[in-house]
Amino acid sequence: MPSLRESQKQLTRDTIIDRSLELFTAKGYAATTIDEIATAAGTTRVTFYAHFPSRAELMAGFMTRVNSVLDRAFGPDQPSTAPELVDVVRAGELPDILAWIESRAALWPVFRPYLDVIDQAAGVDPEVEAMLDAWREEVVSDIVRGLELAGRFSAETHHIRGALAYNQLNYVATLWTRRRYEPNREHALEVLANSWFHLLSDDEG
Repeated sequence: MPSLRESQKQLTRDTIIDRSLELFTAKGYAATTIDEIATAAGTTRVTFYAHFPSRAELMAGFMTRVNSVLDRAFGPDQPSTAPELVDVVRAGELPDILAWIESRAALWPVFRPYLDVIDQAAGVDPEVEAMLDAWREEVVSDIVRGLELAGRFSAETHHIRGALAYNQLNYVATLWTRRRYEPNREHALEVLANSWFHLLSDDEG
């Protein structure tokens, strides 16, 4: 059980992340200062840096939030960061693919704002860009692993299929957040699931 001091430290970290997300979303990543974040969080610049020595460290905190919402393990030592995704791709059944995509879509309002800010940060900070690229590659690797376990398609095509599937999912997800545009949800997810099925499952397609 964490001590009172540890709990207070975590509360401060959480508050900084919460307030910084609000400011980054409203003003943009580059236009928001550390002093503004600290003030909004009811703390000081010194305290901010005690918890997050750099903006990149703050973005790592954002990524931890994303992984927590998605129940993803984070790090190169993990054989798979999302076993459920691996299993869905390995099975290759359209209803399962649609169900998995719908389960992710239900969480978009919670975690997509963090990814949108991280994407902004990656445009100006090479360290954040590398972190985001590594995270994306973990998702692609889960898809590749599912294809490998299924023995489906030529191995030379596994990575490009995984990358295309990820980017399709990512594009549709941005329609609910960054672009402030929501297409017909049911139809959009059905189209995406069908695209995944033909890309990842249908040897005849």
